[in-house]
Amino acid sequence: MESIELRTAQPTDAPAVAALANQHTYQHLTEDARAGGFLTGTFTAPALAAMLASVPGQVAYDHGELLGFVVNSRLPQERYPPLVQEIIALLPTLFYRQRPLAEYRWFFYGPVLVQPAHRGRGLLRRLFRANQRALAGRFDLGIAFIAQENTVSLQVHTQRLGLDVVGEVQFRGATYALLVFPVGDL
Repeated sequence: MESIELRTAQPTDAPAVAALANQHTYQHLTEDARAGGFLTGTFTAPALAAMLASVPGQVAYDHGELLGFVVNSRLPQERYPPLVQEIIALLPTLFYRQRPLAEYRWFFYGPVLVQPAHRGRGLLRRLFRANQRALAGRFDLGIAFIAQENTVSLQVHTQRLGLDVVGEVQFRGATYALLVFPVGDL
């Protein structure tokens, strides 16, 4: 882990993030590989660059190889795909600490990924904590959504990283857990 460089993601990282992300989407993985976690959707470099320009994320490189990333965003609702637009519409009805999510300064956390060969070594925790530190004072909450079928990711995010499940949404036959985490002191 000593040679791993963690830094703030830039829009120029978007092509590498898109290439890695698209290798780990639900539709590109076998059923066995999905058991280790997967991403929902497809990712283009321009869309990821816009996301990274809206809210900085984090990347981890080792000698020029992208090992993992956290992408965040806060774009106008119409710039998101239909699933995310539906989630945004639900924010006034979902609560965290007795306040509707829509009342917080929030951003979307995700997609996030650590290459399979580098999982289980604390890299996601390091990316996550760096992400929280970088955004403290600018935002109150990160909001994530994870397919219920993606049990590994749900477990990692709730049990290891401490995200709270605040609801769920049904979309095109799939159920997604909606999760939040504080960025700074609330």
